[in-house]
Amino acid sequence: MPPARHAAAACALALALGPLAAAPSAQGKPKVRYHQDWAKHPSARYAAMSAAQCRAALTQRKIAFEPVPRAPGVLAPVRLMQGVGGVLYRTALPAHQRADNPYDVFDCRLALALSDFSRILRAHDIDEALMFSAWRPPSRMWPEGRLATRHPGGLAIDLYRLIKEPVGGGFAEDWLDVERDFVGRRGAPVCGESAGPAGRPRGAGKGAGSGPPADAAARELRSIVCEAVDQHIFTSILTPNYDRAHKNHLHLEVTPGVQWHLVR
Repeated sequence: MPPARHAAAACALALALGPLAAAPSAQGKPKVRYHQDWAKHPSARYAAMSAAQCRAALTQRKIAFEPVPRAPGVLAPVRLMQGVGGVLYRTALPAHQRADNPYDVFDCRLALALSDFSRILRAHDIDEALMFSAWRPPSRMWPEGRLATRHPGGLAIDLYRLIKEPVGGGFAEDWLDVERDFVGRRGAPVCGESAGPAGRPRGAGKGAGSGPPADAAARELRSIVCEAVDQHIFTSILTPNYDRAHKNHLHLEVTPGVQWHLVR
């Protein structure tokens, strides 16, 4: 990607994520949960794979991918230009710009988790998932050959909008927007009997007037998140309930070398 385009993409990402570039959350260190069967969870199995094992698994699942020659910090960098499991995970850039956009690069292990997540999304008629980024390149001083985690390792994705396929072959788009539809409350549980949308008129958020009624949209978005939680597809899921920095997206992450999971 030309330097000017890199700079423009980086600027757009910084504006979208805002406080994510700041110091750690004022909420303090989040509490994690340990599970005796953690090694059987999909997130743990994917995180433990080698690059060769992971690429073989993508091939076995018939997932089209393009290996990325160089992506510092990433074990097995790939592009998913044709989507995964019927869902296209992408930034908002046009397709010809995404082809060399660093934020559209995934670690292969995250791609496997997204393959599982796609089954949940397709059950909700979603065929596109817009993201701020997957990989975020580490600094130029990053040691050659050293692997990273989270976004610098290509192991996390920040989703802000889930787009549904047009009904009846039409062209009208319908979507779930995290900032508008999650309707959360900071510090509140995400899933379980005590969890639930805080309740807010749809017109109060961005993109008012698009999609299902506010209560239906909030329930559906919560359902998607909690189905992923139940299936242990990701090691970490951070929502608008976590802190202000996550008010507009879902952070989904695969984390190698840990025996816990985190949902906030």
